[in-house]
Amino acid sequence: MKIHLTDQSGFQVYFPDSQKRPQVIDLGKKYMAHEQTLPVKKQNLFTPIIQDLLQQILEYEKNIAEGEAQRAVASDMVTKLEERSKRLVASMLKTIDAAFPNRPAKAQEWGFDTKKETANIRTPRNQKERLAVMESYIAKEESRPEEERFTMPALADVIDNYQSYNATIKNRNVGQYQRQKYVNASNALAKQLGQYLQLAAGVIVGYDYKLEISRDLQHWGYKVIKRRSSKKAETNDDAPANGSTNGSADDSGLTDTVSDITDQSA
Repeated sequence: MKIHLTDQSGFQVYFPDSQKRPQVIDLGKKYMAHEQTLPVKKQNLFTPIIQDLLQQILEYEKNIAEGEAQRAVASDMVTKLEERSKRLVASMLKTIDAAFPNRPAKAQEWGFDTKKETANIRTPRNQKERLAVMESYIAKEESRPEEERFTMPALADVIDNYQSYNATIKNRNVGQYQRQKYVNASNALAKQLGQYLQLAAGVIVGYDYKLEISRDLQHWGYKVIKRRSSKKAETNDDAPANGSTNGSADDSGLTDTVSDITDQSA
C-alpha cells in the first residue's frame, strides 16, 4: 500500500531500509526519546505499538549479544582444544603403530581407519573423526587391564581432552543457535517497527503540520532533506502549475511526498 501526500514544503523524508536492523532500532530509540518529552495526550497514536516493538527488539538484541559472546568464547577454546587433540591423536597413532608394526589393521580396535591401498593407519582428517577416534580409544583402553594400557599418551589426558573438547563444541553451537534464533526474531519485529515508524511520520505530518513536511520531523529522528527540483518536471507541459509532482518513493524513502508507506522486505 502506498500513500502519497503532496505538499509545498520542498522537503523529503527518508526512512531506513528494514533490512538494516541497527538503523531501524536507532530511529525507534530517537522517536521514543522525543515522544516521551510530550504530554501523553499529544503523543502519536502509534507510539504504544512502537514502544512495545522496540522493547521486544532490544530484549532480543541482548539475547543476540549473549549468544555471540558464548559462541566467541567457546570458539576460542575449541581452537586450542583442537590443537591439543591433534597432538594426542598423533601420539595415539604412533603408539599403536609401534605396538603392531606388522598388523596395522589392529588400529581399528582403537577407532582408527586404515587405507585400503597401503593398509597404513589413516590420520583423522577433521573434528568429527578426531572425536570419534578418541571416544573409541577411551572405550578400548578402559576395557583392557590397567597394566596393559598404553602410557603414551596417558589415558587420563585423552579423557580430559575428549570431554572438554566435546562440551566446548556443544557450547559454541548453542551460542551460535541462540544468536541466529534471536537475529531472525529481531529482524521480523524490525520490519514491523520500520513500517509503524513510517505510519507515525504520516500521522505527524497530517495532524501536526497540516499535510506539509516540516524539518521538525528531525526531532523524532527522521531524516529530512531539501528536495532537489527536477528539470524534467519543470519542462513538462503536463506538470502542475505549482511545480509539485506526484512520484513514487525509491528504496530509501520518499522522492517528492510526505509519506510513502510500503511493505519492505526484512
